[in-house]
Amino acid sequence: MAQILDLAGNENRLKIIYLLREENNLCVCDLSDILSMSIPAVSQHLRKLKDAQLIQAKKVGQTVFYSLREDSTDILHLLLGHLTTLQNAHALVA
Repeated sequence: MAQILDLAGNENRLKIIYLLREENNLCVCDLSDILSMSIPAVSQHLRKLKDAQLIQAKKVGQTVFYSLREDSTDILHLLLGHLTTLQNAHALVA
């Protein structure tokens, strides 16, 4: 759990997790465009998430698509749901 929170504590990795949850499968190029980051920077974040076994890679032709691992989706959905609740509560107060 601490490792997941540590990885998700990085804003860019949290965005990647969110995008993979919303879109299911994205390649490095898609993530790079969406996040306005270089491909090497996105690849570094993906490697850390993959090493932690939070995401998986699937090669289709020349392109590698990333998605959330089935066994990690529960904790990641819980984390993202909690963050959404906090954001909504903050918006109501503001």
